[in-house]
Parts: sequence; structure tokens; C-alpha cells
Amino acid sequence: MSEVREKVAYLKGLLAGLGQLEDPSSKKIWEAVLEVFDKVAEELELLDDDLDDLSEYVGSIDDDLAEVEESFFEDSPYDDFDDTITVECDTCGNEFTIPEYMLYNDEDVVCPHCNSSIYDNDFEEDDDVEIDFSDD
Repeated sequence: MSEVREKVAYLKGLLAGLGQLEDPSSKKIWEAVLEVFDKVAEELELLDDDLDDLSEYVGSIDDDLAEVEESFFEDSPYDDFDDTITVECDTCGNEFTIPEYMLYNDEDVVCPHCNSSIYDNDFEEDDDVEIDFSDD
């Protein structure tokens, strides 16, 4: 028996003990209220059963999806990016380790010791770079 059904049964007993169900003026009202409570308790039990079934179903879907992910991503090209490399900072000379994939993305890698970029910019925007396009 659910907790709601137990409380409805307790309420019925309490009302009967107080004589409220024998008084003709309040008997109809209390019977109607108790009938509504019984229906609510019944619906809650059905919803609870449905929720248990749904939870079990979602769990099985999750297990199936995990199997699909394992087989689909088994030979992922991104597995190589799990490697780490050691980098020496040109500014402070300290070494630190970063995931290898950080070298291939567009974000700047910053030294955790001195907060400077580990990449040297060989050409500044103000430098004049001359390129010879002649066919000599």
C-alpha cells in the first residue's frame, strides 16, 4: 500500500472516530473528499508504476547507446590527441606539460609560470617583408 493510501485510510479512521461520518450534515462532504483522495492515491500509484517502467527502459537505452558509442568510436582519429608533450617557455625557461591537441587548435598556449605565450611571432605587423616575384 502506498504512503498516500495509508494516509487516506488514517484520515477515514480519524473522521469515523470523531463521529464526523455519522453526522448527516457533514457525512456527504467527507465521503466526497475521501473519494477524491482515493482516486488521487490510485492515480499516483499508476504514475509511480509508469515511472519505474520508464526508468528501466531509459536505463536499457543508455546501455545500448554505450555499446554503440564503443563500437563507433573504437578507432577514433582523435585517440592520438590523448598524448601530452613537454614544452619549454622561451621567456622564463620553465618546462610544463600540455595536451598535444593544444598545438593544433587556434588558441594560444600560455606558460603557467610567467603567463607569456610559448609561440614566438617571427614577423610583427610593422615589419616590412619583401618577396621577390621576378622570374630571374
